[in-house]
Amino acid sequence: MKDKVILIGMPGCGKSTLGKYLSEKLNYNFYDMDEHIQKISNKTIAQLFKEGEDVFRKWETESCLELAKTKKAVIASGGGVVKTGKNIDILKKDCIILFIDRPVEEIVQDVNVSTRPLLKDGTFKLYELYDERYKLYNGAADIIVKNVGSINDVVNRCKEELMNRLMI
Repeated sequence: MKDKVILIGMPGCGKSTLGKYLSEKLNYNFYDMDEHIQKISNKTIAQLFKEGEDVFRKWETESCLELAKTKKAVIASGGGVVKTGKNIDILKKDCIILFIDRPVEEIVQDVNVSTRPLLKDGTFKLYELYDERYKLYNGAADIIVKNVGSINDVVNRCKEELMNRLMI
């Protein structure tokens, strides 16, 4: 049995927010992959993207390798973690992959594009990313939970789905 949960999904779908609450409910540690990337690279996400998306993705893979070694953890990934097949292979080995599926129309209503390098061109980019990644999220997921309703309801659904699969 696995003792780590990796949350995947679109930017703005709620991975970090839900991950913090879920980790508390499970009595697990919480890790935000973007924060971890910044820690190990000593650069901001924006700085890494300025060097090139491929530079960022290399650090993302390094983060996957390190975070997959943690114990009893909920990990909020970046939205593009599914773009690199090696990342999914690393995570599938030791983690339960939970896709937080939030309707893109809801994300567009409240996402702050100025803080997300891939969305700097505007919210239309979310629709492009959605078209590019939705099948990848579904294909990688062990569990899919719709992010509709209150945060508490979504966290409880995530916990219910995970209870039979986690080493608790």
